[in-house]
Amino acid sequence: MNPPISPTLLIPLLAAVMVAAGWLSWRGSEGLPRHQRVRLLGMRLAALAAISVVLINPGRWVRPVESRPRPWLVLVDVSSSMAQKSGESTRAAGAAEYVSRFRESAERSSLPVRVHPFDAGLGAALTEDDSLPLPEGSGSRILAAAAQAIGEANAAGETPAGVLLISDGRSTDVETEGDAEAFAVRARAGLTPVFAVVPGAGDPSPDLVLKAGRQAITVFAGQPARLPWVLESRGFDAVRQEVVLKDDSGAVVAMQPAEVGAGGTVGGVFEFPVSASGRWHLSTAVQSGETRAANNRVAVHVRVLTARTRVFLAEGAPYWDSKFLAQLLRQQSHMEVQSVHRLSDQRYFRINSGELEPTGTSEALFPETPAEMARFDLIVFGRNTDSFLTTSRTEALRAFVRDQGGAVLFARGRATSADHPGLEPLEPVTWAAGVSGAFRFHPSSDGEAAGLFGQVLPALDAPQWKSLPLLQDGRRIAGIKPFTRVLAEGSSDAGGPASRFPALLVRRYGQGVAGLVNADGLWKWDFYPEARGLGNMYEEFWTQLIQWMASYSEFLPGHDFSLRLPSPRATAGSTVPVSVAWRGSGTAPAPKLVLTAPDGTARDLIPAPSPDAVGRPAWRTSFSPDRPGEWRIRLTDPRPDAPPAPEVICTVPAPPAESDDLSPNPEYLQSITAAAGGSVIAPEQFEAFLRERLETAPPVSRESGAVWRPIWQSWIYAAAITLLLAAEWTARRRCGLS
Repeated sequence: MNPPISPTLLIPLLAAVMVAAGWLSWRGSEGLPRHQRVRLLGMRLAALAAISVVLINPGRWVRPVESRPRPWLVLVDVSSSMAQKSGESTRAAGAAEYVSRFRESAERSSLPVRVHPFDAGLGAALTEDDSLPLPEGSGSRILAAAAQAIGEANAAGETPAGVLLISDGRSTDVETEGDAEAFAVRARAGLTPVFAVVPGAGDPSPDLVLKAGRQAITVFAGQPARLPWVLESRGFDAVRQEVVLKDDSGAVVAMQPAEVGAGGTVGGVFEFPVSASGRWHLSTAVQSGETRAANNRVAVHVRVLTARTRVFLAEGAPYWDSKFLAQLLRQQSHMEVQSVHRLSDQRYFRINSGELEPTGTSEALFPETPAEMARFDLIVFGRNTDSFLTTSRTEALRAFVRDQGGAVLFARGRATSADHPGLEPLEPVTWAAGVSGAFRFHPSSDGEAAGLFGQVLPALDAPQWKSLPLLQDGRRIAGIKPFTRVLAEGSSDAGGPASRFPALLVRRYGQGVAGLVNADGLWKWDFYPEARGLGNMYEEFWTQLIQWMASYSEFLPGHDFSLRLPSPRATAGSTVPVSVAWRGSGTAPAPKLVLTAPDGTARDLIPAPSPDAVGRPAWRTSFSPDRPGEWRIRLTDPRPDAPPAPEVICTVPAPPAESDDLSPNPEYLQSITAAAGGSVIAPEQFEAFLRERLETAPPVSRESGAVWRPIWQSWIYAAAITLLLAAEWTARRRCGLS
């Protein structure tokens, strides 16, 4: 019930009225026979009871509904990429044909349709007499346009039956991570599926793609930089191009010709001197009809290390491998090498860089403390090095890698002849019994992704790896430890999964890194004539592996500070954390950071102390890049005569422009529509889509606010009350009562 006043007041009041009215009726009929008095009393009480029901107001809440068709929203891309040729016409002409067919089908079903053009913004709905604007928009914000169209319909009290996007999928919007999910949730909540049709989806997209091996390359002072490049052709016939290398000022450093066939690739290597760290640029001309111009150029940061890499080499079982490796490292001008070789239990010899003859000794001469180890950047182990290792030395070695950012390289597989608990935490694997026979060494995809192969070393599919002499003595491995990357594998001619095993691994350990070459016999790559004919692969392999490990570690050779970003790329407006760590001796000085914006303006960043879990000195800060370009962060060591300090670059890419890529992108539309309950419609399925979604689409019920509907609200009820009151009055008159 829904009475006009509170039931606690209304019911007692109605009871009192009923009693008073009954008493007055009974008293006013004195002198009449009893049966007439009772009849008159009953008629009055019945009329009052009917009036009481009206005041109590029984009934139910109801929601009035009205049925009407839900509108369809058709969003048509009119950005300049839609002017691209498609078949005998353009993508824009194909879009207009889709709109016409959609309208015809909706008209047959009497369904409302609103057509909105969009580019960087959503345009007003077109009337049936309006034609689509010319495809001249400077960008296309597909997701934002669809979200705005649904939002405007909802604000007008409408729930669209669906959305049809007619676009090539080339979006220039910079979306945050949650934009697509929020749009999909809203569309699904309103039962508004989103579909798309892609004009020109099947058209070829001619494109030249220029790639560099990596965005950053590390070289030592006086060492030339080697920058490999690859040019891919997609959709073109044979193309002759020039690949141009420029320095940061835009001056041309070198040019190399490139002739690539249809669907093929061609590569080369620029080798050029560098005197200081900087940015170098590769580019090739944009071909007529090319759908993407942005990938015809690529930038690479070349980092020059001025400090020499300090290497300690311990060998317990001298062989050709250790002899060749020690000689090679001592010949490198950017390395300072101290090597100790065990000849017998009481006989060792030592030979350092710059020395012609070895020095005999009866001591192992291995660094004893973390401070002594800190004089080196890399410690290399050969085989059977048990005599070099004591409990205190292995503890110091782990601290050297974990706390000081040092690097350890097990250059000939397992370094000890027996299990050594102190060394085991540094090894990237757990060992099993057995040794492989002859096997072929070849890089893995992870090794190429890590930047070791495909740059200064040949790529994964380079023919050199199949032509090099076989290696031997790869140890069986029981398991690979966490945070380990398999950079290369070994495979024997036996075939099958058991014939493949990790041959080159690297593992992060604290602030440093541990590497493992699980093989012997690499000296053949330098000694055998057939290997010499492939270039000096032996020298390239070892020098580049050591150089790569130096850059993979948190600290660069000769540096007391490290400077790290979570990623070399960021987006404008985001927060970029900056981490600084220290491994030097003595009290750590407070580092200074200078941030240089793309326009050359500089400002200081003040890092706050943030020691790690074990109390090692570290600092943290952050910055927010507000524009595209290269943001440079340089660390300054305030100490006099300080060693070199690191510098990092954070690249903020410019927002995509409409002309950067003109090829269709149905995959982007597929991701949007699938999340919003729809799909991308193939051209041959469009008619079936119209029949299913338009010609059989029922109207929907649209509910408004709830209202109270009394059960007494009827003319019959009012007539009954009137009849009861009239009957009592007539009866009283016949009995001679007033």
